[in-house]
Amino acid sequence: MRIREKTLRVLFVSIAFPPKSDSEGLQVAKYFKYLVKDPSLKIDILTSSDSTLFMSIDDNLKKLTDGYHQIIKVHFFENKYINFLLRKIDRDILNYPDSKFLFYKKWKSVVKQIKFKPDVIYSRSFPLSSTLMAYYLQKHFKVPWFLHLSDPWTLSPIHKLGKAKQWNEKMERMCFENATCISFTSLKTIEVYSQKYPEFSSKILFFPNVFDTEEKKQQEYIFKDKIKVVYTGGLIADRSPEYLFKAIFKIQEEYPNILSDFEFIFAGALDRKNNALFAQYVPSVSHRGVLFFSETIELQQSADLLLIIDTPFKNNSDALFFPSKLLDYMLAQRRILALTDKDSVTWNLVNGKLGNCLVHDDIDGIAHSLVTIWHEWKNRNISYFINGTIDMTYSAEHNAKRLASKLKEIVDEK
Repeated sequence: MRIREKTLRVLFVSIAFPPKSDSEGLQVAKYFKYLVKDPSLKIDILTSSDSTLFMSIDDNLKKLTDGYHQIIKVHFFENKYINFLLRKIDRDILNYPDSKFLFYKKWKSVVKQIKFKPDVIYSRSFPLSSTLMAYYLQKHFKVPWFLHLSDPWTLSPIHKLGKAKQWNEKMERMCFENATCISFTSLKTIEVYSQKYPEFSSKILFFPNVFDTEEKKQQEYIFKDKIKVVYTGGLIADRSPEYLFKAIFKIQEEYPNILSDFEFIFAGALDRKNNALFAQYVPSVSHRGVLFFSETIELQQSADLLLIIDTPFKNNSDALFFPSKLLDYMLAQRRILALTDKDSVTWNLVNGKLGNCLVHDDIDGIAHSLVTIWHEWKNRNISYFINGTIDMTYSAEHNAKRLASKLKEIVDEK
């Protein structure tokens, strides 16, 4: 092994680079914030333009992008109405690998814009087009490549690939073959991918979603006039508050004096189906729309109880996803109530440790949990609502240091 003497130049590839503020963009921001503090790294950024479709901009995140040496923003055409029409013609046409495929198609023009050859490439997906951009750049520069996937690719139980599955299988294998390291956010995802690709299992690493301890506001827990239950995040398709609302109506019918002591506050994007649920009257429930990240953190840390609603699956084994909001909830140190599949990543992290979990359609169980919470609130039981310790396994600073070390290692071993 040679001793590395020079500064390491890292090409960081991510469509979801801040100030884009979707869930992946927030994770990218947290990793980059601490990665760039390593003086032995020079980081160049390759991302898409700030006007990327369906990726809202939070100007407050711009301060987290300081410290890079070069940034290349790839502009590519994308239109939601054209995408809609294309899916009407062929529902799978935008699964090669996603609607942002023109991003990676521009890799040759990107090569001309890169001022310095990278020593190593680090890519983050989703969107998967970030991975394919990194793949073509790795083939061109012939340098080590660290590939991170925040969600499963071809093994995803959510992203149905249809006729594009064979193409995606081919591209996934090609990327895994050429990557020096491959990381996922959950041990369950690592398990299924190690079974699918035993020949690549030695490459696969655990790099979780993370929280930033500097976002933690030190404040004394105070009982308020109402029990503040907070959910932050999107509610799309089957990820729905339907069963929670049914439990609320059940409490209204059986314990009408209890419900007035609750306020259920939701924030985040809604699709048409879930928007219709909020359009009906549900006692003690409000929706605040989409908030900036700083507003979301403030809302979470003002809560008495934090709510998680995962996407339900027919098979518990499909519950591979690590919801990034769970990390911010950990940082808030409030009790968590999670509606999730049994033995999901969320269930294994939360149940009996950070709060309690129930399967989505357990209306009686949800109602019973809320009544129990009310009793603990009436008894002013602070320890019930506070999670005393923060698991630093999920610290952004800790994992960015791990990542920096691994990037140096794979360059040294080249």
